Amino acid sequence: MSAYFWDKPDIILFIMIAVLVVDNLWAVYLLIREIIAVHEVEKVPSVISAHLPQELFNKMRTYMIHKSWFSIVNILLIVVFSGIMELYFGFYPWLWKVATKCSLSKWMQHEACVSIFFVLLLSIYMTLKACPGMLYSKMCLSDLHKRGTQSWTRRIGCEILETILAIIIMSLIVVSIVFMVLWLEEYTAVGLYVQSLLLTVLLILLVPFLIDPILGRRVPLENLTLLSELEHLTNVVDFPMHQVHILRVNDPNASSNAFFYGCCCLKRIVIFDTLLLNRGRKDLSSLEPEEVGKGLRDSQVAAVVAHELGHWVNGHFYKAFFMFQLHMILMLCLFHVLFSHGPIYQAVGFEEGLQPIIVGFLIIFGFVMTPYMTLSNFCMLSATRHFEYQADSFAWEMGYSKDLRQALLKLYADNLAFPITDPCYSSWNHTHPSMLDRLNRLEKLQQRRSS
Repeated sequence: MSAYFWDKPDIILFIMIAVLVVDNLWAVYLLIREIIAVHEVEKVPSVISAHLPQELFNKMRTYMIHKSWFSIVNILLIVVFSGIMELYFGFYPWLWKVATKCSLSKWMQHEACVSIFFVLLLSIYMTLKACPGMLYSKMCLSDLHKRGTQSWTRRIGCEILETILAIIIMSLIVVSIVFMVLWLEEYTAVGLYVQSLLLTVLLILLVPFLIDPILGRRVPLENLTLLSELEHLTNVVDFPMHQVHILRVNDPNASSNAFFYGCCCLKRIVIFDTLLLNRGRKDLSSLEPEEVGKGLRDSQVAAVVAHELGHWVNGHFYKAFFMFQLHMILMLCLFHVLFSHGPIYQAVGFEEGLQPIIVGFLIIFGFVMTPYMTLSNFCMLSATRHFEYQADSFAWEMGYSKDLRQALLKLYADNLAFPITDPCYSSWNHTHPSMLDRLNRLEKLQQRRSS
């Protein structure tokens, strides 16, 4: 029976369609749960009422419900319906034939060139398919954040530049994938893993030096009181103070944030200046009126830094690295089994013996491996939320329980993060626990100490 299933393209096709439908209906179910959870709460929770006005809460609530319903319609029409049509009516073989006809010269008939044409055509199709939803979200889903406006010439210039860069990067990736498979053949999965490992290590080495120029510029901490408190805090856990960076972000609308990154001598704690009270400036005349008074007090900033130090003390960067490596190994083992199996290609409409490399990557990772990708994503999100709880516990142990609570309340309010979420939806979609969950966990820690 297993061999019968494994070798029948028709059965494989209907299983792929069933997986597509079930996976996205699960996402719709979670969104409906989220809508119900948001809809049932009409007043600001008392714990955050001092930081979040009822009028703003109402706008955020309406936005969340509107956005969730839009996501449901988008999933059902753009993902499920069009996905079924594409698989059932052989869209990918047809597009591959069109890409082949675009190869006018003999040298263009190489699979690498045809693959580039295929991906370009697919990108155009995906963009056109997403256009109605993009227009609706831009025109009907009003952004809660105030964003600076750019001139039309600047917007067009940025779009052209981004498109050119995307085409260049995409072409390089497609060519590297095709030649890797042609050269390595049955050892392709090993090559992909080695490539991903090298890229991960390269990112670990380079990102600490790229954070400053990409996000903003490093500035000294003008607040000497806060500087003294941070020096004391980092000395307690033996973290080098010179690796705590204050970053004056390029985008003044950037969320108030701080994060830990790296390992060994490359570790960093980066604090956005938007996290600091009045952006950490003594001269308030250089601030916009809405920026005055925003940010955290010194003790609250120290609580946030204590949370980030908790990530370092608990080795979360290393744990995340090895967790990702395990995920890559399992994923590529499955890929190795599936990639060369001809009936999968026949199931989506290709003739027997025709197995385009880049289409194989698209079908295997985009459709066939969906169950594994969904479950692995759930596991990794669960781990990251556990890391956040551990970092909060460390800040609590350092004596910053009250300040961390106040910092969380103010950050969620300043960043316009809606405080209500469904637990089931959150467990499948969020990297961080909700603000109310984190406050409840801190409260339980305090009660445990009192008892």
